[in-house]
Amino acid sequence: MVALSKKIKKPPSVVALELLAARRAVVLVSETGFQQSCFEGDSEVVVKALRGSGLEKSVVGHILKDTLSIASLLQSYSFSHVNRQGNAVAHALAQRARLFFPLQVWMESVSPDLDAVILAT
Repeated sequence: MVALSKKIKKPPSVVALELLAARRAVVLVSETGFQQSCFEGDSEVVVKALRGSGLEKSVVGHILKDTLSIASLLQSYSFSHVNRQGNAVAHALAQRARLFFPLQVWMESVSPDLDAVILAT
């Protein structure tokens, strides 16, 4: 329904990067008016933390708490772990963020290069 690609400048760690991406996904869902969402990620550590198992007292705990606070405004939400091979679209969006504009959002359609990735999955 909606996709986003955004550069995140110099995150302090991979976990911080993954949490910032998760936070932005939750914000996007909230901004677009969706009330229910299933968020998928390939970082098992981050998905477990978003499900309530750790990182609350870590350096990135504030990002985790903020993400969960925003998610709690939705009627329902879930966080699921998917392996990297099953996450080709997210990988393509991340690569696009590295190479192109600081922020791109698509509603109900995507650019042809991303469409090809979606069709291949």
